[in-house]
Amino acid sequence: MKRALFLACAVLACSKSSDDPARPAGDAGGDSSVESCFEAEADDTRAVVAATAPFGRYVDPFIGTGGVGFGTGSTFPGPQTPFGMARPGPDTMSVGGAPTFSHCVGYAYEDNYVYGFSQTRLHGIGIVDSGAVALFPTRGAMAAAKTTAKGRRVTFKHANEKASPGSYRVKLDDETSVELTASDRVAWHRYTFAATETAATVLVDVGHTLPEMKIVDGSVVIDAEKREISGFARYSGGYSGRFGGVPVYFVARFSRAFDEHGVWKGGALAEGETSRTGGDVGAWVTFDATKDAAVTVAVGLSYVSVEGARRNLDAEAKSLDLDAARAAAEAAWEPLLSRVKLEARSARDLEIAYTALYHTLLMPTLATDVDGRYRGIDQAEHVAEGYRYYTDFSLWDTYRTLHPWLSLVYPERQTDFLRSMTAMAKDGGAPPKWPLGIGETQGMVGDSAAVVFGDSVQKGLRDFDMRGAYEVLKKAALGPLPKNGRDHIAPYAEKGWVAIEDGGSSGSITLEYAFDDFALAALADALGEKADAELFRKRSGNWKNLWSGELLLGRHRDGTFATGDDHTAWQDYWAEGTTWHYTWFVPHDMPGLAEVMGGRDRFFGRLDDYFAMSTCQPRTRLAPKAYYWHSNEPVLYVPWAYVELDDAARGARWIRWALANEYGDGPDGLPGNDDGGTMSAWYLFSAMGLFPRVAATDYLVASPIFPKATLKVQGGELTIVSTAAAGGETKVPSAAFWVPTSMRWNGKELARPRVEHAALSKGGTLEITLGKGN
Repeated sequence: MKRALFLACAVLACSKSSDDPARPAGDAGGDSSVESCFEAEADDTRAVVAATAPFGRYVDPFIGTGGVGFGTGSTFPGPQTPFGMARPGPDTMSVGGAPTFSHCVGYAYEDNYVYGFSQTRLHGIGIVDSGAVALFPTRGAMAAAKTTAKGRRVTFKHANEKASPGSYRVKLDDETSVELTASDRVAWHRYTFAATETAATVLVDVGHTLPEMKIVDGSVVIDAEKREISGFARYSGGYSGRFGGVPVYFVARFSRAFDEHGVWKGGALAEGETSRTGGDVGAWVTFDATKDAAVTVAVGLSYVSVEGARRNLDAEAKSLDLDAARAAAEAAWEPLLSRVKLEARSARDLEIAYTALYHTLLMPTLATDVDGRYRGIDQAEHVAEGYRYYTDFSLWDTYRTLHPWLSLVYPERQTDFLRSMTAMAKDGGAPPKWPLGIGETQGMVGDSAAVVFGDSVQKGLRDFDMRGAYEVLKKAALGPLPKNGRDHIAPYAEKGWVAIEDGGSSGSITLEYAFDDFALAALADALGEKADAELFRKRSGNWKNLWSGELLLGRHRDGTFATGDDHTAWQDYWAEGTTWHYTWFVPHDMPGLAEVMGGRDRFFGRLDDYFAMSTCQPRTRLAPKAYYWHSNEPVLYVPWAYVELDDAARGARWIRWALANEYGDGPDGLPGNDDGGTMSAWYLFSAMGLFPRVAATDYLVASPIFPKATLKVQGGELTIVSTAAAGGETKVPSAAFWVPTSMRWNGKELARPRVEHAALSKGGTLEITLGKGN
């Protein structure tokens, strides 16, 4: 494609900047918080803004809580501890407002009603699930209408909301103030009613659900003498419904005696009674706010049993002091956030970065009770000895960026995740794929656990049962398992590809299996299984079986390729993507992909064309994009493909373009679902000028946007310093970009734009000099 077309497309795509008068201010559908396409000349005389403790002040939990369509971030503003079990927060709705897809985690910034404060949720997912057991304060006597979301909902304004790591507050329009915090396994609530309210009522709704979910079973019991309400809810959502749902057990302990109490089932109230069973039950308690306007509730949670929830509550809520609990939650965040110390060109850049860091520390989810018990993927009780067991692994997403980020900066957490995944493999007899709560959803495609294990081992993390994990992974890779395992593995092993006739996403499965086998070979090597390693390394080349001569395409059983398809449209043989998304998805063998495309220069030329076409795409995030679509995981490697083939300057252009266009500081400030921290981890790596070569031993190096980043790593401090580093201002298109002109590791010039993990993890200084590129 000619340079003139490139520039014409760039100008066209950038012509509507964020201050375009044709776009309403604050319109989330117009990417209002995101700047335009290319970087302007950076003003390097701007003062550097250095982040200082407490680092939690730079986090804005509202980033990513809004957006429309495929641009919905699916983040939530409620509190939790790092990777904690308890995630209390507001569940919202509006009349004619945000659609179901915007409520995957319960909260949508576009809404103006709150109808419950549930105790659990997932982070950044694209399917509605979780949201168990809602509490809700309501004024006046109990009425049957209040057992429904529409009957009790109350309006609120964002001006009356405040959120920070470990804390959420809102004053509802009925004058009731709500404060939330969390410890690892306890959700804390404090409701302050109007002092004139004689019937201040708190509901505990076991039947509460997020949109299009159901509670398949539950129970509620009131113990007025102990000031407790206990029970469980088994919720069934878009993913959890695949295995029968997730039970969440709870014990809610109140700071005050109840004036009145009752239960309901199916909306039928039973005042003075103390128990009900079923999926549509709940309880209420009433207080006289004229005597004391506030009531505190601590809700212990467990995936194991009510007894487990009570033990968790007793351990973490010895006194019902919400202020002390909030201080402890805030204190729990600071040591993890402080592992990354940044100097930026603006306070805005710090806010985006530290919020991204926060988002990488939310999920997976703690599933271990205080006594070490957990309910495994086989739904039986087990005991985690010497580690904490976690669940909720969105592995198809997170293997690409999140787990590599954790391996570098939080290796002790990543080690527990590896131990948890190993337990899942042993308990369930198959590698975990998308485990949620106590079950396996089988979400997405491929055998992504193999990549997480292989990459972690390549990055030096080996303090888990490598042999136990490997044996299950090997069995899954070589043949069908009795339950779960690799889909269509028999035809794949026979032919070297999954045929279109074998089922949907056949092309994606083939490419993922090639990458999975590359990672599995690394794990086999680490265990001394040389013959296995050779077999899996050979199979990692199976991506070539989809090479049609021009593109990677779906293939039939008879060996012919799909014909007549629109390469810019989603096809059944791709998982949530187009041919243009997947043609580049060979992250473990970019040199091989370049070779089949006709060599390095032709490869770069085609990449240039691809990105030029990408700049011509509509800027809206409402619908998927045909070319570069940052919120779709398979393309996350593509800007770094230039660097993989040693052209860091060329790659820097598009890495910085993606950073500038896909991330912002508003509710629509993520490119789409954060997918368990995947998009946030991409930002952190790329903004620091690093990117993991997944299932390899090193990282690529390009163009940081931060003048200085200091990371606390396993062996010391890793400092990344760049001179002439630019911020994210991109008001007008420009042919000039900040690109790396030299790279030095501990004073020694790098021969290639990459550096070994073994070196980085010991600490040292990476110096990157930036100049203007064309």
